[in-house]
Amino acid sequence: MDGVTPKFVLPETFDGVKMEITGQLGMIWELVKAPVIVPLLQLAVYICLLMSLMLLCERVYMGIVIVLVKLFWKKPHKRYKFEPIQDDEELGSSNFPVVLVQIPMFNEREVYKLSIGAASGLSWPSDRLVIQVLDDSTDPTVKQMVEMECQRWASKGINIRYQIRENRVGYKAGALKEGLKRSYVKHCEYVVIFDADFQPEPDFLRRSIPFLVHNPNIALVQARWRFVNSDECLLTRMQEMSLDYHFTVEQEVGSSTHAFFGFNGTAGIWRIAAINEAGGWKDRTTVEDMDLAVRASLRGWKFLYLGDLQVKSELPSTFRAFRFQQHRWSCGPANLFRKMVMEIIRNKKVRFWKKVYVIYSFFFVRKVIAHWVTFCFYCAVLPLTILVPEVKVPIWGSVYIPSIITVLNSVGTPRSIHLLFYWILFENVMSLHRTKATLIGLFEAGRANEWVVTAKLGSGQSAKGNTKGLKKFPRIFKLPDRLNTLELGFAAFLFVCGCYDYAHGKNNYFIYLFLQTMSFFISGLGWIGTYVPSVTMQTTCRANLAMSERGTIRRSGEDWISFLPDPLLCQILSDLPTKNVVITSVLFLDFSQESCLHKLTLSFTRQDDDDPSLLASWIETAVLRKIQHLEVDCRMSFMCETTSLSLYLCETLVSLRLYFVALPSFESLSLPNLKVMHMEENLYADDEILEKLVSSCPVLESLTVVRNVDETVKVLRVWSKTLNSLKLVLDSSKSWYNDDSDDWEVLIDAPRRKYLSLEDDQSVSFVISNVASSAKVEIDVSFNVNDIWDMDESVERFSAVGKMLNGLSSARDMTISGTTLKIICHYMSFEPVPCFPNMIRLQTKLYMTDMLPNFLESFPNLQSLVLKLKGVRYSDTMWFSFVPKCLQTSLEYFEMTRPNCGAGITKLVKYLLENSVVLKKFTLRLECEGKEQESDVVKELMRFRRCSSACVIKVVRLEDDVCIFEHPY
Repeated sequence: MDGVTPKFVLPETFDGVKMEITGQLGMIWELVKAPVIVPLLQLAVYICLLMSLMLLCERVYMGIVIVLVKLFWKKPHKRYKFEPIQDDEELGSSNFPVVLVQIPMFNEREVYKLSIGAASGLSWPSDRLVIQVLDDSTDPTVKQMVEMECQRWASKGINIRYQIRENRVGYKAGALKEGLKRSYVKHCEYVVIFDADFQPEPDFLRRSIPFLVHNPNIALVQARWRFVNSDECLLTRMQEMSLDYHFTVEQEVGSSTHAFFGFNGTAGIWRIAAINEAGGWKDRTTVEDMDLAVRASLRGWKFLYLGDLQVKSELPSTFRAFRFQQHRWSCGPANLFRKMVMEIIRNKKVRFWKKVYVIYSFFFVRKVIAHWVTFCFYCAVLPLTILVPEVKVPIWGSVYIPSIITVLNSVGTPRSIHLLFYWILFENVMSLHRTKATLIGLFEAGRANEWVVTAKLGSGQSAKGNTKGLKKFPRIFKLPDRLNTLELGFAAFLFVCGCYDYAHGKNNYFIYLFLQTMSFFISGLGWIGTYVPSVTMQTTCRANLAMSERGTIRRSGEDWISFLPDPLLCQILSDLPTKNVVITSVLFLDFSQESCLHKLTLSFTRQDDDDPSLLASWIETAVLRKIQHLEVDCRMSFMCETTSLSLYLCETLVSLRLYFVALPSFESLSLPNLKVMHMEENLYADDEILEKLVSSCPVLESLTVVRNVDETVKVLRVWSKTLNSLKLVLDSSKSWYNDDSDDWEVLIDAPRRKYLSLEDDQSVSFVISNVASSAKVEIDVSFNVNDIWDMDESVERFSAVGKMLNGLSSARDMTISGTTLKIICHYMSFEPVPCFPNMIRLQTKLYMTDMLPNFLESFPNLQSLVLKLKGVRYSDTMWFSFVPKCLQTSLEYFEMTRPNCGAGITKLVKYLLENSVVLKKFTLRLECEGKEQESDVVKELMRFRRCSSACVIKVVRLEDDVCIFEHPY
């Protein structure tokens, strides 16, 4: 053994035991640094600089394109055909496509009402809209709450379906795929997807669906997200800056240049045929939305992004929820890139440059390189160069390039430009998780398909309200709940590098390193965003708070159950009487006086032993809570209930609905923000109450007043310069007694109203001033006469008919009841009916067909006429003396609804067909005993001469008011 020579010889200093350990380590570092560390680190610098240049070129390219788009590109409605879908009186809602709205959700306790309510309020015919709530919740309490919400909207006539699954296979993709398999979906042409926290505006479908209807090559229309809680905390402001750039630049550039971009998973409308052609929803990655978009694009479909179509949504305000979301958004695209890159290369249906754009720009640079260069260069390589001064980093790579990229990113959110420095530090922290997630996705490691639903706290106001409520708890938490060890580890590493640069460096990088250290440290301790304690922690805090207060403070009616956890609280409230539930909700700790009460509905039933001031006390509380929408219904009570006077001085009230309520005399009134008022069967102190109430609303837009004869308001005056919609109802049949006096009258002066409805069988006089030329009017009045011949005995009633007709003579669209028309026809026997020059549509129920020509003479520009003739007796001697002007010049559409089959209608039909010069369509809706009788009617119709060669006759056979046959001739 003594003759064996060792292969490695260590320096003599390593042989001695006197050398300190630090000295030995320093010697090892010097030995390996020059031949190993320096070349590898220099290579890493070059790679990072290359990635920085790639990212810079991408950002500059998109910046140039977005400038050209804003300056020279045409708007979407000019690049693609867009024609709004209008309501058609002839076709009804059949010209609207059937649209499916899918709302996937999972334990969305705080936000489930937002999307369901917003989807139910979409402006689209109810028979052409199907809302599908796909609930994968595992919490039975949440399931019950969501189902009850669906049932509530279904009771209002909304076609909403509640769907659940036995398991969560495929997560969101599985739920969407399962929803499209339902039998009722086969009639749907398009599907709209909203996450549980999204709130589309009512006109969302009317602004987006026409692009799909008129452009068959478009598969997807994507709307922009608008964030309701962006100002909640610094975390949400940082997210807003990143996402605004994504929507303002990335999505716009993709849509304008290649008609391709990644579907955002929500607030988008898909053509169902495109989904099926692309292979449907797949759950192979956590970005099923992007997966479907890429597959559909490879089959030649185009996408359209509408930046001006915005949908309200919520950003995650807790750091934990944001981390999970970023993991899914970073891991999923990388995993999808791995699975589809070869499929994209082999595809032959799309152009070469589009494939380059998808592979290089969309996937490689934005989804991989952007995360890697941020973390590797600025959080790892650059700090390491401090420890190895032999490695040089050019200033253009460490300062200039990131500065240019940062400035280009700021165009999305100009209002947050002062936060750019904080945003850089925050993005560097998050790049740690994004880089880790992309590596997991590329190598398909353990967490590649992990799906964690992003937790939301509710709307912006709700979130703030919840946070305020949580601040009442003691600041006690378990350290692991908020501690993030990975961030703390990097904080320590950067701190060491900063200290070394401060002591030995010459480039002053320590300033950046110390600031970045603070960012990692703050994130590592969870001191960013909103912190929401766990349910167990909330229960402990509430119990401790209750125990501490119980011995020192005695309060009457203390709401002790509010200290219980939310699931148990919901179960208790469901078993309580309604009165006690309301009391508990007001005293509940999480609903502080500082928060705004959005909506309150009180259905009040007072028993004999109840305090008469109970209702007033609740309304006072609601006013203090800044109520916005209030409904008080006392129809089940024994008597009209008196409300609090403070209600009529509420500055926050937007809509008010009162049923069977007593209104006292007012000394002062002020409802500055009230837009909607509905008053039904109320008791008023005097005739001037309603007039004063309306006059106190300077922005009132919609007013409905339902009266009965028992009320004291006999003279109803409505004066308003802002009113758009007015409905007045007076039904004497619901009253306790009859009042045959002539004291009842209605006076209206609202020049901006577009809709007026009068249903009144009691009032004698109607004075209507300043009717807009575009107004729609519905009239059902009888001037308090039981028999038409009674009018001959009253000059005042004759005069009242003339005044009403003169007041309505400028209307554009009118519906007249049979009773009112009978009175008008009788009036025509003595006085001429004024001319209605703006009238283009008229619908009425006709009793006397021989008066039709004389009546139509007052509508010289009429274009559409709908007559309901059921119950009319026809005479064999019926004849028409002349042809009114509208038949000769303007009438294009005529519909006769529900006449009895027989020879009596033939003379009227023959008269109209032979004298209507420009008639385009004649619809006859019949009630026949069978097909044979219908066939006889059709044969007779076809023998008539048509004055208009373009006229098409359509016969519709009805049975129990349901169309069972329809055929054009």
